[in-house]
This record gives sequence, C-alpha cells and structure tokens, in this order.
Amino acid sequence: MGLFDKKFCDFCGNKIGLLGNKKLEDANMCKDCASKLSPWFSERRHSTKADIEKQLAYREQNKSAVAAFKATRTLGTAINKLLIDDNAKKFMVTSAKNLAEANPDVLDFSQAVGCDLDVKENRIEIRQTDSSGKSVSYHPPRYKYSYEFFAIIRVNHPYFDDMRFALSNGYIEVGEQPMNPGQSGGWSVSRSGFNLFGNKIDEYYKCVDCGNEIKAAVDAMRTSAAPQAQTYQKDPRVLAALEEEARNLSIKMEAQKANGYVDPNDSARYLMLTQHITIENERPLDNPELNAKIDEAHSLRAKIDAQLQNGGAADQQDANRYHLLMQQISAEIMQIKTANMRASAMGALGALVAGGVVAPAMVPAGAMGAARPPVSPTDTSGGAIPIVMPVMPQQAPQAASVPPIGSQVVCPMCQATVVIGRAGICTNCGNKLV
Repeated sequence: MGLFDKKFCDFCGNKIGLLGNKKLEDANMCKDCASKLSPWFSERRHSTKADIEKQLAYREQNKSAVAAFKATRTLGTAINKLLIDDNAKKFMVTSAKNLAEANPDVLDFSQAVGCDLDVKENRIEIRQTDSSGKSVSYHPPRYKYSYEFFAIIRVNHPYFDDMRFALSNGYIEVGEQPMNPGQSGGWSVSRSGFNLFGNKIDEYYKCVDCGNEIKAAVDAMRTSAAPQAQTYQKDPRVLAALEEEARNLSIKMEAQKANGYVDPNDSARYLMLTQHITIENERPLDNPELNAKIDEAHSLRAKIDAQLQNGGAADQQDANRYHLLMQQISAEIMQIKTANMRASAMGALGALVAGGVVAPAMVPAGAMGAARPPVSPTDTSGGAIPIVMPVMPQQAPQAASVPPIGSQVVCPMCQATVVIGRAGICTNCGNKLV
C-alpha cells in the first residue's frame, strides 16, 4: 500500500484525510474517533484495535457517569478545575464548560493514589547597553523570574496513570527576586518581602493556594476511600508470576553472558523484579497506605519494564516516581520490622521480669514503663543503658586450691608435666605455677 493510498478508519469506516490518520499498532483511526478517547490517554500508537475498542466502550459508559455527577466542590483556576462529588465519592478534572459534550473521565475516590505539585521556573537575564551601544550584563547579573504551575493527580486507572493539568495561564512574572515554590509534593512560600511594580505576585500566590488545596483534597479522598480495619489479602499468584518472570529473564541473561554481553535493560528489569519479589514477601497485611504504594510501584514497574523491552528507554518521570516510591516502601518496611522486633524483645523481657529472672531495676528506660535507674554523680558512663543480665544467686567466694610441693602438674604454658619444687616454677619453661 502506497503512502498516498486512500485509508479508511477501522472503527467508523469513514475515509481518512491526508494528515488525519491516527495510527495504531494494527489499525488506522480517524481524528473524530480519536477525539472520543480519554484526554489523559497517551498510549494510542502502542495500542491494538482490540484495546481501543474496549476503551471506546468504556468512554461510552462514562457518559452515564457524567450525567449522574453532581459536583459539591470545585477547586482549581479558570484554566482547569477539579470537580468533586462528595456524596457519590467521585471526581473529575476538566476545562470544559459543557460536561456532556466533553465527557471527562469520572473516577472514584478509591482510584486516587496521590497528588504531586510541579512548579517550573523560568529565568531571563536583564541586560543594559554600554556607551558603545553593546548589550552587556549588569554586575552582578540581574534576572527576572516567572513561574508556571501544574498539578499531577496520580490515579489507578486502566487507561492512564496520572492527570497532569495547568493551574496558571502560562508563566507568571514575579519580578527580579526568585520565589521559593518548595519541593514537589507541596508548595510552601514566604509571603513577606517584596511586591515590585508590574509583577503578578497575587496571581502567583493564588496558584500556590490552589495547588495546596487540590493536594489536600486528593489526600482526603484517599483517606475517606481507604478500607477501615481491613487487612490485605495476599494473592499467591502475584508472587508466583513475578518469580516465573524472573526465572525466564535469568535464563535469557545467562544465554547473553555465554555470548560475552548482557543487555543492560534486561539487567535493570531483573533487578526491579527481584526487588518486587522481596517486597511482596514482606508486604504487611494491616497497612492500607503502604500497600497502596506497593501496588502503585508494581504498576510502574510493569510500565517501565514494557518501555525497557526491545532496547527502549524508560520515561524519566516514571523512573523518578518509581525510585522515590521504592525508597519510601523500603524505609517503611524497615521501620515496621524494627518495631516488630522491638515489641517481640520487650515481650520476652517482660516474661523474664515476671519470672524473676531479670531484675526490674535493670530494664532499659521506657521498656514496659519501667523507670531508669538513677545515675550516680560519680558515674562516668554518661548514663548509658546497662546491659540486662540474669540475676544469679550470690555465693561466698572460695579460696583457690594450691597444689602441694612435690606434686606433678601440667604447665599451662608449655604443656610439659613437671614436679612442683620450692620455687613454684616450671623447670622446663620457667612459667610460674604457684
């Protein structure tokens, strides 16, 4: 089939214009049908016709959810809005005024994973003209700053992982002094200092407030949707699938090693698999928030794994989020294990105290509510917690027995058998025996 041959949409059957083809892995799609997909969906070119048919069916069902949606709160700016239906525990993000026509995706509170706030800084140097008419820098250099604000709601959804939307209408100019938007995950700024003529400080702060308000709302969604007093039910098939995938990848890497080269992408995929096998084995059953992070990490691993296959590169944003999640998960699991070990040790210590084996005065401060022994003014230990030792019955000291003169003994130094003389030394090596 030639480049300029007529193409027809595999979904509606209409003829596709010269620049209107939205290609799939195994099909063609016209612009009108592509516009029906979720605005947050970005994997069209890597999707099959069957995948897109499923999504179009979901989008058709979403129209009913839009019709039933009754917003109780509206957050955001004139650019984009987060609409929340507290009664039905649902939310959507849209810039449209006509919801029925736009058909924005309606999500449950339980699908909200978290919210990241992103501030992009732009800096332009202010220059001056010297006596020869040449543009030169000030000393020290002067800059004018502007900022662009975005909110990123991370979600658990079959067709997209996040909803990134602008809160500012392009860059907001604030003047020559840089602001302090803080780190991703929250904006915290000082509002004192300056208000230069011609800048948009008020607009900047409105975006800061808006971002923090959206993040707080998403966090509240997660809390209200989290199961109360509910334990996680491990699925043994998940661990079995990870282990099988790791085995297959290990076999592949061994074959590569035999040929003198191991694909670094396969090494990275194998490392992620082994990390997730470890985490899945240590997954707590009674920590919904940690389990939500583990589930998100599993989803990201699968996504990055698909990107790394066949020599591809991982998306930097996905990789950064994945590494941050894994650090948080590892730290929280270590805290849980440490707390469990301490609780177990304190339980065993309590049993020893109750049985009279350990003296209560020797129990470390804070354990089982015991008071710490007072530190003597002459104590040079710095008040260190004493080592807990079993209390043993006291016995009167016994005098050491001295072998009589003329008896035979084995010298502990040279192991020779000698007769003890009046000098009480070993006649072989001179070691003092008595």
